[in-house]
Amino acid sequence: MLLAPTHTRQRARDVVTGRLIKGHIVEDDSHSVSPSATSTVRAPPQLRHHQSDDDPPDHMLSSFVSTASSYRYTEHGLGGTADATASDEEEEEALHDPELEHTITLVGNVRDRPVLIIDDIIDKPGSWIAAAETAVKRGGATEVYCMATHGLFGDDALQEMQDCQEITRIVVTNAFPIPEEKRRGMTKLAILDVSNLLSEAIRRNHHGESISALFQHFNYD
Repeated sequence: MLLAPTHTRQRARDVVTGRLIKGHIVEDDSHSVSPSATSTVRAPPQLRHHQSDDDPPDHMLSSFVSTASSYRYTEHGLGGTADATASDEEEEEALHDPELEHTITLVGNVRDRPVLIIDDIIDKPGSWIAAAETAVKRGGATEVYCMATHGLFGDDALQEMQDCQEITRIVVTNAFPIPEEKRRGMTKLAILDVSNLLSEAIRRNHHGESISALFQHFNYD
């Protein structure tokens, strides 16, 4: 999950962490769960804290939020990590397990800035809410916009994100249908119509025209 602030440069030393208990940020002096149940995420090597005050490399110009899971960080046979193999359901259960404390790390300065949290799918709300709370409560962000291509919103995900005070807006496309009864009363939800974009892509592909031009600009009118 990527946090993209509106500024263009940031310092590598801008790293803040937060404690998550039952999926929510708690104060540093809050009662801790059993230390044996506490797990801390290890950020990818290119995102770890640097001691130098020099400008960060290009891959650190956007903020990055990572959450710990109840799984150990181990190398996976396909080159990823064990965390990547966990299902959304398992991760969601781990985030809300009262016996587990997690650490969430925000790399980047978002203080007094609006923040975009971007992913391809919104299904379970736990990681979105945790990231939003971290950006506002620990990072000092002014607003948080949760954006994804597909809004699956399993179970009560949409309602839980609606109820999260730190989330300003939830933006998805209509590429995946959201039932009317689930959308009813969701004042933070914004659905972008991509039907014209998709139909234009199909037309261009049929006639052998460039589709890459659509990535630069497309007039929805």
